[in-house]
Amino acid sequence: MAVRAKIGVLVMALLEDDYNKTGHMRPAATAAAREIADGLAAYGDVVHAGLVEEEAQAAAAARLFNAEDVDVIVAFELAYTKGIVPARCFIDTTAPVLVWNTQRIRRLGEDDGFDVVMLNSGMAGMPELTAVLLRTGREFEMVTSHWDDPEGRRKVREVITAAALRRRLRTARIGLVGHPFEGMTDLMFDGLSLRQEVGPVVWPLEPEKIAVRCGEIPQRDVDAAVAAERAKHAVEMEPALFERSVRLALAIESVVREHGFDAFTAFDQVWLTDPRVGIIPSFGTGRLCELGIPAAPEGDVNCAVAQLVLQELAGQATTVENYVIDFDNNAVMFSHDGHGNPALGAPGTTKVKHSIYYEGVHGFGAGFEFAYEPGPVTNLALVTMGEGVWRFVISEGEFLPFPPRPISAPQTLFRHHELGIAEWCNAWCEAGAPHHMAAAEGRWTSQLVTLARMLGIEAVVV
Repeated sequence: MAVRAKIGVLVMALLEDDYNKTGHMRPAATAAAREIADGLAAYGDVVHAGLVEEEAQAAAAARLFNAEDVDVIVAFELAYTKGIVPARCFIDTTAPVLVWNTQRIRRLGEDDGFDVVMLNSGMAGMPELTAVLLRTGREFEMVTSHWDDPEGRRKVREVITAAALRRRLRTARIGLVGHPFEGMTDLMFDGLSLRQEVGPVVWPLEPEKIAVRCGEIPQRDVDAAVAAERAKHAVEMEPALFERSVRLALAIESVVREHGFDAFTAFDQVWLTDPRVGIIPSFGTGRLCELGIPAAPEGDVNCAVAQLVLQELAGQATTVENYVIDFDNNAVMFSHDGHGNPALGAPGTTKVKHSIYYEGVHGFGAGFEFAYEPGPVTNLALVTMGEGVWRFVISEGEFLPFPPRPISAPQTLFRHHELGIAEWCNAWCEAGAPHHMAAAEGRWTSQLVTLARMLGIEAVVV
């Protein structure tokens, strides 16, 4: 998990009121609450409200969680708790809620007495707690498991990861140079709606800034980067043109870091006629991905956001585009001209070659050609459905071994883990997916669906 979650811990039990007289359990219950909080420290930074027995303590917990701006509230009951207690906390907070219905014992032993019951009977209050959430319109996730159950803990970690990613999106800044590629309707978006419903701010950047920065990059920095890239990749293009591509890459990186952008996209053709640049930036945007700053082509803000999501989960992500259906292999070729993340390339396949698509006043700029590493993969598209409705379209499958063709582009074959390729193509299109998507190694559907629920957007799994 790239972003470390801040976890509010709400542990509750009814020990003492006019009718219940189990106050002698308070030291043991307090210790149990502390143990629960300590057990969650593996998943993030814990904000522990202490043992909560009464409504005033729940109100204090809410103030603490709000002051600490927690990403998620994990609620437990050691024993039955009156519903008004969690209600006070939930009504006064807005962070996502995970109800963990857990206990330390697997069963009640023959010789166990009421003290053991008091620390392991949270299920008694679960229906009332969840009814409070439902009746107040509060979304929540729920996990029922033994305290040490690995599958239960995996689910808890997934929910906490999604909550941390929700924060990441709501503080993210996406740099946009120029505009989305003209006429591409699936790249059109409402920036204010994106900010409200998904989280990131889109910050327009004038192409002039990067054009000027190109001339400000010291030659020694360009020379060092050229040497480093030649040592890392097979460069098959004119030295002067490669040097110009490296200079542009360094200029983009410099401006992105200066503005604190979390992801980046540009109308790639914006500098073709500018003599200060005069080439396509595919090498620079691919290198940006490799450095850990997601970059999407053609001014595709939505794809840049999707890449950011997958990078936070998987560590690296890329942009791909549907190309050619391979009916014989029950697959479809994914690629994109010149742009892709070389960190995800199969070893020994990466070349830097000039573009064969876009010619600027200084010729064809550098881009990447490689095959993506075979293995399990998750695809994610962020889609605007109109009228403020946003959607994740998610799919899992495999990248297959694929000897790269000489097309100056990253490339792979994708096969869905279950559907035939014709079924997959139909379902992907019918879900409203755009022609660009983000991709990352691994299986991430469960976390993405949870994140969508926390954001209040739709999720369609193909």
